[in-house]
Amino acid sequence: MVSAAPRLVVIGANEGARLARAARLAGHYGIPRLPAADLLLRRQPLPPGGYVIDSAPQLLDGSSGIGGLRPALAFADLVVLLHGEEWTGADEARRVLRYYEARGMLAAFPPDAPDGDLIVAVDAVLRGRTEDPPGGPAGGP
Repeated sequence: MVSAAPRLVVIGANEGARLARAARLAGHYGIPRLPAADLLLRRQPLPPGGYVIDSAPQLLDGSSGIGGLRPALAFADLVVLLHGEEWTGADEARRVLRYYEARGMLAAFPPDAPDGDLIVAVDAVLRGRTEDPPGGPAGGP
């Protein structure tokens, strides 16, 4: 059976908007919000019941081995990119953004987009999910 809780990554250069949006999405779905810096430093396992990871773009572009993404990112259902007209953060996380765009799992929104717009995108991804990942990443993020 496929779980109903999403595995989300919210990225954006504006920390205040990103943190607030990640907290609201986590509250809406009843799942924990996890700062990426904490996950990466502590290497804690991801919760099996869904999560919202919030991160600055530069934290996401690190790799796990040759050519691989950090495991926390590889298992996400959707990456929500919050960007304004002045944001140039795509240069900082280009590889990660291309990976998720190619998979059809990147949704870009302006920071002031209504929460409902993001929830519609997340719900569409959940409806399209056919299986859960096999046990999540081994050894944490």
